Amino acid sequence: MTSNKQIYALAMTALLAVSCQQEESFQEPGYAGEVIAFTSPYTATRSDAMRYGSFKEGDEVGVLGYCKSENAGNDYSTSDWNTKKVFATPEVFYNQRLEYQQSGTWSYEWNGAGSLGGLHPWYDNEDYTYAFFAYYPYAELGRNNQGTIAGGKGTIALSGEDETGDPTITYTMPHTGRNSTSELNWEQVPDLMLAYKVDHLKADGAVKLDFRHLFCAFEFEVNNYNMEPVTINELTVNGEGFYKSVSVTGQESGYSVGNDTYSGRFDIINRFADSFQCPAASIDPETNEVVPYTVTITTDGSVGDQGDPVDLLFIPDSQGKLTNDNHESLYINLRVNGNNSTPKSMNLTGSTFQPGVRSIFSINLVGNDIYLQVRSESNWEDGGDSDITFE
Repeated sequence: MTSNKQIYALAMTALLAVSCQQEESFQEPGYAGEVIAFTSPYTATRSDAMRYGSFKEGDEVGVLGYCKSENAGNDYSTSDWNTKKVFATPEVFYNQRLEYQQSGTWSYEWNGAGSLGGLHPWYDNEDYTYAFFAYYPYAELGRNNQGTIAGGKGTIALSGEDETGDPTITYTMPHTGRNSTSELNWEQVPDLMLAYKVDHLKADGAVKLDFRHLFCAFEFEVNNYNMEPVTINELTVNGEGFYKSVSVTGQESGYSVGNDTYSGRFDIINRFADSFQCPAASIDPETNEVVPYTVTITTDGSVGDQGDPVDLLFIPDSQGKLTNDNHESLYINLRVNGNNSTPKSMNLTGSTFQPGVRSIFSINLVGNDIYLQVRSESNWEDGGDSDITFE
């Protein structure tokens, strides 16, 4: 069986072969015989990458690329990014679409000046420095440098093609709810990620794009400590004044939250449409202790690994809040063992969340009591645990 590293090596060998063939043919003045290539770390585990695993073949990102920088007869093209950016525009790439390959490489089509087999060549000056800024998921831009992500999953806006300096990337969620009862579709929000690489030389080879998450995620699991199955008939998250847009400029480690908001309710389990049954606990024959049955709530409502986990994605502000009312309106609501049972609610006023952190809400069912534990895990970052009781 061919390993991922072997696939990657074969892909890069083929790419270099194209470069060599092109080098033997006509070269447009000012360009080298090698082409700009992109890679991203290949990950096979869900915890290391996106919502449901690594990039999949066919996933698309957008890239802006910079190199040449001149002002008043002075050439800054060989300078570091922080020196040259004030006079640099994205003349190498502007919202160039890259498509992910299983080998960990990115393919693209580019037919501008000096094109080598549909790829962009490096400039022939070995000392030129390059800067690349990428975002996921890709959006085709229209008027005002804005575009809608495929499937209506929000919009992307970029700073202009003729603008100098660090680029700004803005994402806006598609939600339009006006109050906490407005039904919202959590699947419409993509796992927004950004990457950048500055001061890259041609001699450095392929450009490695390491993406980072901007949102925080909510995920849900159930631990049934009862000796009989328990049915969850309703599980919702609702609030008012959720942050709707986020902007990042250049190498900024944080981001700016917009003034626009949305309100509404996310139905993880809708009591009018579905339910979720957690099997009974068991007894450990060696210790005689109760072993809870644990399941993750998945996209198809199944038990085990049949579906992807439900992940709600939100924009935290600098204080770790998801709403502009300090979480006063942010609630998790739960109903178990029948639609006629009394719903339980928990307010998240005292909770904070961080970008790039996946919070696992663990619902513990013990007799008639319900306890909620919140922990952070996976490569989104590490975080602490907390215990909360439903009321």
